[in-house]
Parts: sequence; C-alpha cells; structure tokens
Amino acid sequence: MAEQKPTPNKEEQKPKKKLPIKTLIIILGILLLEGGTIGVFMAFKGGPSEAGASSDPIVDTQEPEQKKMAEVILAEDFTIDNYTAGRARIVIRCGVAAKVSLENQPKLQEMVAAHQTEIKDTIRTLVSSAQPDHLRDSKKQVIKREIKTGMEEIIGEGLIEDILLPDWQSYQQE
Repeated sequence: MAEQKPTPNKEEQKPKKKLPIKTLIIILGILLLEGGTIGVFMAFKGGPSEAGASSDPIVDTQEPEQKKMAEVILAEDFTIDNYTAGRARIVIRCGVAAKVSLENQPKLQEMVAAHQTEIKDTIRTLVSSAQPDHLRDSKKQVIKREIKTGMEEIIGEGLIEDILLPDWQSYQQE
C-alpha cells in the first residue's frame, strides 16, 4: 500500500510571523539621516536676500509717446479678379491706404502720386494671385503684409508703418 502523508490537525499551530525589526530600524535610521541633513542644510542656507532697489517701481514709469500718424490713400474703388480657385472667379472691390508718421506724410504722398500706376499694378498682382483662404481671412494679415512689402519695393523702406484695407468686398462667381 502506498504510504499516506499525515494530514495536519487543526489543532497544530503554525509558527507566528515575527515583526521585521531589523528592517524597520534601518528604514528609520535612513529617514533620520535624511531629515538631519535637510535640517542642517536649511539652517546654514539662510533666507532670501533683500532686493537692491529701494524705490517703488511704478513711480518711475513713463507713458509711451504716441507717434502722430496720418493716412495716405494708395488705391480707391479698385476691382480685382482672382482665378486661383479653379473655375470659380472671386471678385474683390477694395480700397488700400497706408499708415505713415506725420512727418513722412508729404514725402509718401509725393511718391504715391509719382508711382500711381505701378502701385495699382502691384496691388492687383498681389491680390489676384492670393490664395482663396487668404482672401477669406477676417484680418487679411497675409494680404496686408504682401502689399506692404510690394509698396516698400516701389517707395522705399521705412516710410509705411502699416497697410489699411478700409473697403473690402469679395464675392464669388462661377
């Protein structure tokens, strides 16, 4: 017959698990060393040093001087066709003005009068070759930037501060 292993009685006691005292002592020792190191570091470190300025920073501020600006009309009631959308044609009616400093206004007006047809041709070329999403943009930033660059090539850099499009109407025809 096969030998049977004795089954443990319920009355037999299992050995109780002991508390790992050595591990707890080592962990507590490490925590105390870290805490002591941080405490000593903080004690020798000191607090923040005081700022060198002794005055109120708001008192010494000045209001920025606003430049006196003027507007010069570059093109009025200008109609342009744009065919970049394929078969569809976008018709744009616009007016273009340049924002310029007051002291440069007479010089810019003289340059605009001398180069009127070249300015209109540049504006027509830029708007007619613009992408449809640039024409639909509410702020027209790309168109303004391109027109400003084109005007600076004709008139010279530094005169024009900004380009304004006071009139802008576009509609699509198929």
